[in-house]
Amino acid sequence: LPVLPFSNMAVLLLFVAALASVALAQIKCGTPDVAHATCVCQGVTYNFSNIVNPATGSSRFNGSSGDYEYFFQMVNPGLPPSFPGCSFIPSMAVGNAAGQGTPDGKTCYSTGVIVQQTWTLTPATETNAQAINVAFDGGQEGRATYLVVTCDPTTTGVFQAKGETNPGSLIYELDIRSCAACASGCSPSPPGPPPPPPPPPP
Repeated sequence: LPVLPFSNMAVLLLFVAALASVALAQIKCGTPDVAHATCVCQGVTYNFSNIVNPATGSSRFNGSSGDYEYFFQMVNPGLPPSFPGCSFIPSMAVGNAAGQGTPDGKTCYSTGVIVQQTWTLTPATETNAQAINVAFDGGQEGRATYLVVTCDPTTTGVFQAKGETNPGSLIYELDIRSCAACASGCSPSPPGPPPPPPPPPP
């Protein structure tokens, strides 16, 4: 995207609109509850605190794209100020939903904060599942993140970092497949078989 004389959020929303014009019309959702990672879209409440890495049980994800490592955690309070592979600068250390780690693993750029987010819904088609999109603004030096969460009832979270959308745009795409983006939500696991009866007395 070219550099435009607008605010960072305006540039990010222009990018979202461009995606919509190329693919499907996106439907704007309500005002998100950023403290609980929920939002109402088309009368349905989506709870993204249910987006969990099934391998770790954590709401934190990471993945690489090119030379960079990308980190994501939108559940309040977000990413820690410092952890292996990522250390935010003091002025951007708190409330980050997403970060970009430098190749040396010593520094992390904030690429979007929890309190600045906008949700949209991309309806399902015959070939594509429904997706919920969340734009996070307020990152370091104008960075922002565009999160695409696609409905997948078989998992709580499969993460992929796509990296920068266009060279120099400072907008980074992260993709997750999760039941949290389905209108039915994440159903609890079905109960297991009943225990076997006790052995008869001797």
